Amino acid sequence: MIKLCTIDLDGTLFDNQKRISDENKQAIWNAKNNGCKIVIATGRPYHGVLPVLKELNLISENDYVICYNGAKVFNTKNLEIIFSSTISGKTIKELYDESKRLNTYFHAFKKNEDLITDIHNPYTDVEVRINKIMDHIVQFQDIRDEEEFLKCMMVGEDSCVTSAMKDLNPKYYEEYSVVRSSPIFLEFLNKKTNKGTALEALAKYLNILPSETMAIGDAGNDLAMIEKAGIGVAMENSFKEVKKVANFITTSNEDSGVAKALNRFVNKK
Repeated sequence: MIKLCTIDLDGTLFDNQKRISDENKQAIWNAKNNGCKIVIATGRPYHGVLPVLKELNLISENDYVICYNGAKVFNTKNLEIIFSSTISGKTIKELYDESKRLNTYFHAFKKNEDLITDIHNPYTDVEVRINKIMDHIVQFQDIRDEEEFLKCMMVGEDSCVTSAMKDLNPKYYEEYSVVRSSPIFLEFLNKKTNKGTALEALAKYLNILPSETMAIGDAGNDLAMIEKAGIGVAMENSFKEVKKVANFITTSNEDSGVAKALNRFVNKK
C-alpha cells in the first residue's frame, strides 16, 4: 500500500497554463481518503506553494510540503520544520563568481527565505511572480562567510543555462547537489540535499517504509525522489534521464498524468 506520495508542480501537477485539472484534484482527494499522504515537492519557497496547498486542502497538522528542492520540509499548518539543510555564505560567493565567469545571472535564497540578487533581471521577475515574494538587491562580496543559505541558482535563457552546465567547473558537481529545475534555472544545494533525501527524511519521520512511497515528477530536480521512491513515476513529458529511472511512465501534464498514476497505484481504478 502506498502511504506517501510526493508530487512535483511545474510540468507535473500543473498543465502548461499552471492550472490543476479537476481530474488531478479528485484523484488527490481520493488518495487522501484512501490513507495516502499527498506531499507537494517543489523548488519554490513556502509562500510560493501556499496557494496550491490551499486549493488542494493540504493545510493541516497532518499535511507536509517539501520546498527548495528538498532543502526544507515543513508541516503545512504550524510550519514546524521536519528537515532542513543549508550552504554557507562562502559557498554563495564562490558560486556567484563562477556565474559571472559563465555569463549567467545569479539568485540565492537566505535561510530566512529572502530572495537576493545583485541585479534585478527578467528571471527575477519570474521568481517574484511565481513565488509571490520580493527580491532584495545585495553586493555578494559583502556576504559573511558563516551566513546560511538554502540554495542558489545560475539563471538565464535556456541556451545560456545549457552552456553553463557544460562549462561549469567539474568540482562543483562533486561538492554540491546540482539540479536543473527548469530550462532557466540551474540550482545548487547542500551535497546531501535533493527531493529524494527530503522524501526519505519525511518517510522516516512518519514511520513509513521506502516501499510504501511514490514520487511523480518530470525534470532533473525530480530524478532523485523518483529513484528513491518505492514507485517512481515519470510524466510522458519528462526529461529522458527521468524516464530512464522511473518504474512507470504516466500520461503528460496536459492529460492529467498525476491522476492516472494515483488511480493506478493508490486508488486502484
